[in-house]
Amino acid sequence: MGGVTRRRFLQIGGTLSASAVLAACIGGGSTKRSRDSSGGARGRQADATIVRTLSSVETAAVVVYTRVIDAGLLSTPVPSELGEHFRSHHQEHAELFRRTTADLGGRPFTDPNAVVMQQLEPRLDTLGDEATALRVVFDVETILADTYQATMGTFADKSFNVAAMSVGGAEARHAAAIAPSIGLSPAPQALASPDRAVPAGNGV
Repeated sequence: MGGVTRRRFLQIGGTLSASAVLAACIGGGSTKRSRDSSGGARGRQADATIVRTLSSVETAAVVVYTRVIDAGLLSTPVPSELGEHFRSHHQEHAELFRRTTADLGGRPFTDPNAVVMQQLEPRLDTLGDEATALRVVFDVETILADTYQATMGTFADKSFNVAAMSVGGAEARHAAAIAPSIGLSPAPQALASPDRAVPAGNGV
């Protein structure tokens, strides 16, 4: 893993501050949102579509990590602990976005995003070792980071921009933590462009 210590990996991938920012911005599930901050009924509906998409891509990441972990493919100590750690982040993010969807008057989406799974399912079915497994989890983190990047400036409730990028930054740190193990730079290049983003409403 490029000589990077377990502690450093967990620091790179930590999301406690991201979760705190997210919870504060979405009001911890509170329904007390002003007309000005929410963009009215139409704005809330549009934001619910974006947030449903975010919960779906987070759920897809949970599925990917679970498949890799259950197959025993993250067999060395650091990748194994990293996988468990990052999966728990995605579970937490998905649940927060489901609660936010309900807060906005939408129907929470609990399934993995179909677009993401269509891209990754064939590779999940043919995984054979830790290196190929790490490439798949790196790719899912990159897709997520790009998706968050693509949401910037699109929310009717502007505070959601901060919340979404706090989580998007965490996904970029996940990718950065994994990158050295597959021969890539740890620079968070996932946030450089939204090339692999899942558009709002796609796959849900």
